[in-house]
Amino acid sequence: MKRSAFGKVFAGFLVGSFGVILYLGCGSPDKVGTTGGDGGNGGGSGGVTVNLTDLLGGTTGTGGDGGTLGASSTSGSAEGTCGDTTITPNRAPVDVLIVLDRSDSMGYSMTGDCYCSSYPASLRQGSVCNPEPANCGDRWTVVSAAVDQTISANPSLNWGLELFSAPSSPSCSVSLVPQVAVAATSGPQIQSLLATMTLQLWTPTALGVNAANLYLQGVKDGNDKVILLATDGEPNCKDGKAASDDDMPATSAAVAAAAAAGFPVYVVGIGPPQGVANLDQLAQVGGTGHYYPADSAQALADSLATISKIVSTTCEFQTPMSPPDATRVYVYLDKTLINHVAASTDDGWMFGATSSDIVLTGTFCSNLLDGAAATVQIIFGCKDYNPPINIP
Repeated sequence: MKRSAFGKVFAGFLVGSFGVILYLGCGSPDKVGTTGGDGGNGGGSGGVTVNLTDLLGGTTGTGGDGGTLGASSTSGSAEGTCGDTTITPNRAPVDVLIVLDRSDSMGYSMTGDCYCSSYPASLRQGSVCNPEPANCGDRWTVVSAAVDQTISANPSLNWGLELFSAPSSPSCSVSLVPQVAVAATSGPQIQSLLATMTLQLWTPTALGVNAANLYLQGVKDGNDKVILLATDGEPNCKDGKAASDDDMPATSAAVAAAAAAGFPVYVVGIGPPQGVANLDQLAQVGGTGHYYPADSAQALADSLATISKIVSTTCEFQTPMSPPDATRVYVYLDKTLINHVAASTDDGWMFGATSSDIVLTGTFCSNLLDGAAATVQIIFGCKDYNPPINIP
């Protein structure tokens, strides 16, 4: 840890193509050893406690005297000292619950409501495509491969899986508990489940979205949450009955309720455009504008990649420790100080679930997401510290 000659506490992180970097320093000009030993005397009245868990060895004395660092260990704190270190915090994770159609029509070709000749004859509910397209692939196999690819390419997202209908259950039913719970380590479980799944008649889309909404409301991890709805056509199972009656009104209401609860619904339409044109209605009430078309393996992969990029780009950041004084946290966007605000609709920043979470709000968030702003920095101020309007 380097020595600083300035009696300040400062911390900041930069957001850009090289990731996120946080700077931390504090106090008056004494030394801090990263492997134990003397920490010096005279911490001074400006000293504050900054936890540097897993960065410094030993423990310290009181803020007034600076204290002495103990022997090297895996955790400790710096009090009444100064210095700086560079850490890389994570952008706040996002929970993504995939709500996936496993109706029998997911066995059809990607390009039409007919079967590829490679699809098992015993499972077909209709005729083979004639003419059969080159490299004919059934929807379920293509979707499974695309989901595998997307999960592998986006390990920073927390994935979960809700199937409709639920496996090993009566027709037109879903589980209130997802087949795979949202978690940072759930990717392999989702991939394994999709590889062994069989299909089932009927498409209870409304029930699937309602179950996803209820589940996400119970996940209290402080993360942003979204639903990724992937389906190949018209929802049915109206009123929970095994029938082909159109259930779009109830499905639209379910999607709107999820969006109102704070869970935007991204919609992927699998198969030929004429079969999924009604899905724009769901995307609109789900707060995401338009559905993403997927009438080929490449189109599906592109749609999932686009959605993943959107949901992983958030305005929330997590510092690796709490500020020493939450009333003296100063946030800068492109080197200029922005206001701490009370409402998410105002232009500025707010704390998230804890004082370690910083959330940009209003147009500042929009500018960051759109690329109009690029740099976010934070200063953790000491007592009597006056933050500059602009920083170098």
